[in-house]
Amino acid sequence: MSVFRPDKGRVMLSNADGTPLFAVPANAGPRTMDYAALYAAGTYRNLVATPATLDAAEAKVFAGTTNDGFWIDLGGTFDTLNLRTLGSGVPGVLTAAEDAAQRNFAPDFVSGFAVNTLAVEVPIEWLTSGGRRHRATDPEATIGVWATTSRQATLVRRPNITIPPTGTDAVPVNTESGPFRQVQRMGNPLVNELLIGIRFKDKFSIRPPQFDFEYINFLLDPVLVRIAEALYGAAGVRLAVPPPPRTDLLPLVHYLPPIAAPDTPPGPIADLLRLNTGVPATPPGSPGFSRLGLLGRDGAGFPNGRRLTDDVVDVTLRVVVGGVLNPTFPGYTPGIHDRLGDGVNVDDVPYQPSFPYIGFCPPGANRVHCDPGERGCGPLVN
Repeated sequence: MSVFRPDKGRVMLSNADGTPLFAVPANAGPRTMDYAALYAAGTYRNLVATPATLDAAEAKVFAGTTNDGFWIDLGGTFDTLNLRTLGSGVPGVLTAAEDAAQRNFAPDFVSGFAVNTLAVEVPIEWLTSGGRRHRATDPEATIGVWATTSRQATLVRRPNITIPPTGTDAVPVNTESGPFRQVQRMGNPLVNELLIGIRFKDKFSIRPPQFDFEYINFLLDPVLVRIAEALYGAAGVRLAVPPPPRTDLLPLVHYLPPIAAPDTPPGPIADLLRLNTGVPATPPGSPGFSRLGLLGRDGAGFPNGRRLTDDVVDVTLRVVVGGVLNPTFPGYTPGIHDRLGDGVNVDDVPYQPSFPYIGFCPPGANRVHCDPGERGCGPLVN
């Protein structure tokens, strides 16, 4: 296992006794395995670093099959914001009670599903360019993060021979494998999926963020917003949207307040998940905690980083479509623009109180998935 430190370069992490780091398998069920024990055994702490002069005592790693930690009305959201009509009577608008509830009012399309999770926890000092902790008011406290997926380039040569008759051996194929190439990347949630135009997604996905200025129109004049305005108008609902250019969205693609400290150099426009490492974490369940992150006056939440408990769908709808970061444009209506949501407020499986935080993989014998015709999902629903 390796991580990259800005001040030290690539650092290898391993067990002190030299034993391998094992991945946790899927949860076949209680008769087959003690999944909780495997989960604990596959959570590695007290690692050692290479070179040995580095301190890895605070680094933790986990790899394995877990619950899908995302929660979303996927079908409604990705059907061009075909959000459901709940208590307000307006599609995609929550009542005050629905917005405050720790329960779901629409189906969580990924409930009961499992994913392969790779989790890494490292000290803040490993992330900042100065190699130390900074106060939230220090420009060096804010970092930009993105993730990539790569696959190995493969060249396939098929011999120029006659295809054998049915039932005989298949045609032999010669393959050659090359270097790993980036095929996907993610920064802010839902930018690649919902904002970048379909014709441009492949090019966007294989390039690094420094070229994102080419997609400025998608980021600062989102087509999806204009579509939403037209769809709501056709349904007889007044949903005014901010006029372009959407300078209110600049904090998502620049190093700007309220995420970054004042006087932070903005840098180029890029789809990076910004995090002010000087802002202390807000414990879940505490008075200041909010699933709406910064919109709920919880400075430690999305879009200042992204926690598992952050409702990124509702936050994105309210920021991008509702324009709540600059609610002075004509037609802004409290109770509509600031209550946009998909009706899915919580995950179907409880998160863990300590690293790696993600919930247990659902057991194969009795997992529960919420279908579109059912209201709510999971044990947190009354």
